[in-house]
Amino acid sequence: MRTRMTDAPTAADITDIIDGLRGYNKGFIPEQSFRDLAIFVEDEQGKKQAGIIAETVGNWLKIIYLWVDESLRGQDVGTQLLRDAEQEAIARGCHYAMVDTFSFQARPFYERHGYHMQMALEDYITDIRAPADAPSTHTRFYLTKRFI
Repeated sequence: MRTRMTDAPTAADITDIIDGLRGYNKGFIPEQSFRDLAIFVEDEQGKKQAGIIAETVGNWLKIIYLWVDESLRGQDVGTQLLRDAEQEAIARGCHYAMVDTFSFQARPFYERHGYHMQMALEDYITDIRAPADAPSTHTRFYLTKRFI
């Protein structure tokens, strides 16, 4: 047995770990409980301009990434992606959603859509814009929403 550390895991490395964990989980929960969910906004050439990457697990929608290109911000693209993902999650039998976001990202956006903060990890990551003599850090927020 050997240990290998890397700061650049391959897609296969990641899949091996996910498959191993999900294989173990099969003894406790139905395999179909884990389902990927992705919705994309693309231009005419197929270039992604926005998207949401999530998964549904049992009763929960887990939002992993939600991104909207700056050229589309303020046009409710993020709102539509979020609503579409939530509707699909409900159709899959989910009752709740969870997401995490940084203090410089989208906490107010999620709160406007009914999410409530459950936990905050302060002093999470340094703001690279802060002067060296005035350290400034960002907080990571964990939010949830109940559908029904």
